[in-house]
Amino acid sequence: MGNQLQIQRKVTVNGFILDPSQVKLANWIFQTYPETAVNVKLQDDELRTRYMSLLLGIIKRLYHKPLRGLTEDELSKVSKELADVKRAGFSVEWLASKLAKVSSEKKTSEDRIRELKQELQQLKLTVSEEKSKLNKRPCWITKTEIHISF
Repeated sequence: MGNQLQIQRKVTVNGFILDPSQVKLANWIFQTYPETAVNVKLQDDELRTRYMSLLLGIIKRLYHKPLRGLTEDELSKVSKELADVKRAGFSVEWLASKLAKVSSEKKTSEDRIRELKQELQQLKLTVSEEKSKLNKRPCWITKTEIHISF
């Protein structure tokens, strides 16, 4: 009983054979963007399934993965995968625009992070300079000071 063969169910959605876990997302695609698979001419069921799985993976990364979790390499890979899906006949202009938007947001957030890091470095330098000034005060002044920590 320990080594039983599990039979995995498959579901057909708009001519694509999918795992049950993929059905909800596939239905969303066909309801929201019905033109997506109209021009797909692939006859081989396995090939159709692989391209649909690739498309679903792209959507999961662009719509469900946090921006901070997407690397430039991953966005580049998504771009190449999207080109493959287009060559297979899928109409995915809507997804190409989402990729452009995510890439732009990623660049903007990285630029902002760089700016904040520079500001932080400047603030650290200012604090260091102020501490240095405090250390140069006469001894009788520093003994009466109240220490403030951040």
